[in-house]
Amino acid sequence: MLGIQEFMDFSEIYEEHFDRIYAYICCRIGLDGIAEDLAAQVFQKALARSGQYDPARGNIAQWLFGIARNEINYHLRLSALRHFVPLDLFSEALAAKEKPVIDGLSEQQEKTELMAALATLNARERDLITLKFYSEMNNREIAKLSGLSESNVGTILSRTMEKLRQIFAEVG
Repeated sequence: MLGIQEFMDFSEIYEEHFDRIYAYICCRIGLDGIAEDLAAQVFQKALARSGQYDPARGNIAQWLFGIARNEINYHLRLSALRHFVPLDLFSEALAAKEKPVIDGLSEQQEKTELMAALATLNARERDLITLKFYSEMNNREIAKLSGLSESNVGTILSRTMEKLRQIFAEVG
């Protein structure tokens, strides 16, 4: 059982990380109610397993995102849902890059085109893009979480962004 100090410390962790964990889950699942439930499960599991956290293996955020990834994968296996990205949030991040990816499309067209483009990505590419733009992780954090090298993460993200740019160039 947790003492009051441990509970207060965990409360701070929850406040600091909940929004990013929720956004990541919502991006991957696409359903607010389910994303909310899964985010709650992430923090319940983290609290129950707080003794298993090892700072040598990564920071708290990476540990929580690892739990979130496992919860998402478990949910997807159970429900057979496909990966889904709420496009209004992702398209803003994508369009804010150096080279505009989407020009001259209405907001609805933009969402439709982005959804089609993201559907062409493999699961790893979608996951890395999600971690980068939704969870606002840097390449080092993504590398630790994904088990890839930092340079490999950068390469995959760069190539994935280029794929998306090419798709949008063909469209419009």
